[in-house]
Amino acid sequence: MLKSLASFAAASAFMLSTAAIATAAAPNTPQFSDANLRSSIRTLSSDAFAGRAPDTIGERKSIAFIAARLREYGLQPADHGSYFQDVPLLQITANPDASLSFTGGKTPLTLRYGTDMMVYTERPVATISLRSSPLVFAGYGIVAPEYHWNDYAGLDVRGKTVVVLVNDPGYASGDPKLFDGKAMTYYGRWTYKYEEAARQGAAGILIVHQTGPAGYPWAVVHNSMIGAREELAPGTAYRTAVEGWLTHAAAIRVFAASGLDFDRLAAAAASRTFKPVPLHQQVSVTLHNQVRSIVSHNVVGILRGNARPDEALVYSAHWDHFGTRRGPDGKAEIFHGAVDNGSGIASLLELARVFASTHPHPRRSVLFLATTAEEQGLLGAAYYAHHPLVPLADTVADFNMDVMNVYGPTRDIEERGQAMSTLDDDLRAAAHDLGLVVNPDAEPEKGYYFRADHFEFAKAGVPALSIQDGTDFVGRPAGWGIAQLREYTRFHYHKPADVYDPHWNLGGLRQELQVLYLAGRRLADGEEWPAWRAGSPFLKAREAERPASR
Repeated sequence: MLKSLASFAAASAFMLSTAAIATAAAPNTPQFSDANLRSSIRTLSSDAFAGRAPDTIGERKSIAFIAARLREYGLQPADHGSYFQDVPLLQITANPDASLSFTGGKTPLTLRYGTDMMVYTERPVATISLRSSPLVFAGYGIVAPEYHWNDYAGLDVRGKTVVVLVNDPGYASGDPKLFDGKAMTYYGRWTYKYEEAARQGAAGILIVHQTGPAGYPWAVVHNSMIGAREELAPGTAYRTAVEGWLTHAAAIRVFAASGLDFDRLAAAAASRTFKPVPLHQQVSVTLHNQVRSIVSHNVVGILRGNARPDEALVYSAHWDHFGTRRGPDGKAEIFHGAVDNGSGIASLLELARVFASTHPHPRRSVLFLATTAEEQGLLGAAYYAHHPLVPLADTVADFNMDVMNVYGPTRDIEERGQAMSTLDDDLRAAAHDLGLVVNPDAEPEKGYYFRADHFEFAKAGVPALSIQDGTDFVGRPAGWGIAQLREYTRFHYHKPADVYDPHWNLGGLRQELQVLYLAGRRLADGEEWPAWRAGSPFLKAREAERPASR
């Protein structure tokens, strides 16, 4: 990736000229400032912001920076006179001295924290243990009546620890008629698997990591889970005592200790005839945690509509990243988060500037939401969805920005959530006006729709999507765009190497902002209420909050 980014310098003259052509072609679209975008990304991802972890100096600097820009651009504070919406969180920091011990197999087995596995708890307790918890392989850990699938059928997992696979059977089998085929459903996400294991009464759950079906390498799991983790207060809805991941190699060892072939059983789990397999081993682990309550913040500014100010369109992006942590050599490493998601916050601020500077202002209000703790599970967005500053029934839609295009102009864009709501039509119309094509997600197996803040709006009923980089880059050969995205995932995503590069070509990012502006402006000036399509799992929530939409 570094090599690829360095190559931008040599092609900058050509790419900047194509960006200028693309910008000039935009109909009735204000100009978005390359200088502003660069300045925001560079500032937010600088060492001084220390990786932007919640409840650190990085948060204080980040939210002050965002609020200052919103104030400068003339947006009003959206939370009762404040730009800051308090988000109460529990912070749980596990001591990395944990190890998983397996007994009852051919030989005792111990797995090391970080190298072989990652485990933690979402329960706010100083110490928690699994003690000789029976181990069972539960396939994909899915209960999906609409797909006629139940991995827990006839299985009592109370007091037991389940081992499950990531993604879902459609991906593994390649069968387009099984689940959604190659495209991951929510049943394939690790968050769902944790939730289902808890509903089943399991004491613990271990997901087997494999880069293909997970959509990211083991380093992403490691870097996302080590150190302090934030959670929304769970009330009485606790998950299992212990949650975590095993590496593929570790899973092979565990199954071999039971005289079983992991890869063979994993393949068999993609069939409806699969039955859970007891491993005839017990797993034990003790976690020592530091637990404290913190208050983080969403940053929220609003541009009041001039005709229907009580109705609002939302633009969102998360400001947080992973902060500063100790690397393998013991030295502090800053997770800069330039693309993820300095690029999204820079985009949010530039959209706020442009909306506020155009006259007349939109008929509906436009709310700009910078969320906290996205990297810990979309927590800031989830909190907002449960404590909205504009009622959800009056919220038109959410356009979310997470990991924007820093590679140059394209002939296309993609969206996370295509074919789910009529918001597709609004995005497609705006793209068409700019000479761009909206394509389906090029990597549907990675489940991107379930991995960004718009998903919390969707679960709450509000039509929502995230824009995604196109792959057909101007002046680049076929396949070049996908190669850049995959290199970013491999070498930069959730790593300290996600740093600002002055050679980036932001022409593609400005294209994305043009599309988002046009689509949003039409909604903000019109009377349309985007709707979920028939069969959407989010339709009932919208009908409940907006009965007139039936």
